[in-house]
Amino acid sequence: MSISKKRLIVAGVVLTALATIALSFHFRWSYLELTNDHSGAVLLRARICEGEEFAVSYIHSVNISPVKEFYQILQGRIVLTAMEFETFGAGMPTTLEVGQTLTRLPEGGMRIDGFDRPISGLRYMVGRINEQVLHLRAEQIPLNTLAPAGQPIHFAFVYLNIWQRLVP
Repeated sequence: MSISKKRLIVAGVVLTALATIALSFHFRWSYLELTNDHSGAVLLRARICEGEEFAVSYIHSVNISPVKEFYQILQGRIVLTAMEFETFGAGMPTTLEVGQTLTRLPEGGMRIDGFDRPISGLRYMVGRINEQVLHLRAEQIPLNTLAPAGQPIHFAFVYLNIWQRLVP
């Protein structure tokens, strides 16, 4: 094989590699990313797409009853869409806002739909006594398995390319 032919092959391989690397920065995937709000350490990254829902359940600290808050990814933001709870009380909704509906649940309690509230700084403090649980598709992830009690966990919707995904 002649030297000029070898140079052409090497140049083709190098150009292909450079094009592949350049394109890899362009393509991004969406994730729900949970980080320790104090240290910034990534605790969890889970693939999530526009329109998908997740929820966080916990025991309310004042009225000591279960609460489940539902969020949806809408237009690249985390939006509170609904809430289920057992009883009215301090820290719980007491009146419906325009566009909201109240439904009595067959197993007890109630659900309010129609919140439509974008949450830019969604945080949950990991409980010392009561456990908060992230519900994402079929998975249930206790937040205390991600960070110790008393630590704030920040939830964000992020886009990452392959290089950002590889390096936490």
